[in-house]
Amino acid sequence: MPVFHNMEYIYSVYKERSFSKAAEKLHISQPSLSATIKKIEEQAGAPIFERKTRPVSLTPFGVAFIQGIEQVYAIEEHLHNMVYELHTLQSGFVSIGGSNLSVPYVIPKKLAAFKLRYPNVQLRIVEDTTVQTKVMLDNGDLDLIITNRPLDPEEYERLICYREQLVLAVPAAFPINEVHQAQQLAPRELGEGIALVPPERCVLLDDFAHIPYIVLHEGNYLRLCTNVMFQERRIQPNILLEVEKSSVAYNFAHFGLGATIISNMLVACYPPGDGLVYYKIRSDHAARDAFLCYRRGRYVTTAMRKIIELLTETADSAP
Repeated sequence: MPVFHNMEYIYSVYKERSFSKAAEKLHISQPSLSATIKKIEEQAGAPIFERKTRPVSLTPFGVAFIQGIEQVYAIEEHLHNMVYELHTLQSGFVSIGGSNLSVPYVIPKKLAAFKLRYPNVQLRIVEDTTVQTKVMLDNGDLDLIITNRPLDPEEYERLICYREQLVLAVPAAFPINEVHQAQQLAPRELGEGIALVPPERCVLLDDFAHIPYIVLHEGNYLRLCTNVMFQERRIQPNILLEVEKSSVAYNFAHFGLGATIISNMLVACYPPGDGLVYYKIRSDHAARDAFLCYRRGRYVTTAMRKIIELLTETADSAP
């Protein structure tokens, strides 16, 4: 029997200074209380109460024992208060990882609103590759990640965070744009309105096979999607430059170096008139979902649950 088992019996006798009064308060018989405390003392290895005094007093060992009980009660109260604060979002910690699209462009608006409402909840935001954020999720270094990769649904909970459309961005000075003026996207069509652009206004990459491209490095999931779209049209692209991030590819395209394939959600963050012409690509691989993921079976805190609800709202999903 653990030393502090039934410690409320010991503490009640200490507070009441009487076995009979403590038994009455605990709604048990005095003999039963005395027998229980005797067993606790035997387990502890020394008497806790001096029974010959009136009222009942503590032995020197009993003083230390009561101090131990009060420390246990203090820890319990601290944990109770911590749980209350966690449930009411007066404290907490959530770590989120994502790509160079989701972290700087998609989630800041909603997470800023969350932080303003719950300032005592600490947030850790990590921007890294999809592969690395998944490793951190598996290691317990991250609570949530945002990824386009199709993770195993038996191991991960996956909720749609946002939907995006990959678009072709071509420098306005490229002559190919003159041939496809009717298919060029208006600024209002680069956000959520892109879903309403009909198939006849989409372009095939065949018509843009000869122009130079700026692409992401191999291993990036966007590069994988880009490769698949070129392969389905049997195109060997003229890759002029490989970069780490979509925003870097956008900047090089903006300065007229070459075309690039990027998310419409990134484009929607920039003002119109950026020197680029945009096209919706005719391919089943151009539309994709980004998922908010966490490992199945893990405990979901109140702060995590609130952020999950916030980031998976279908309304106002654009940055």
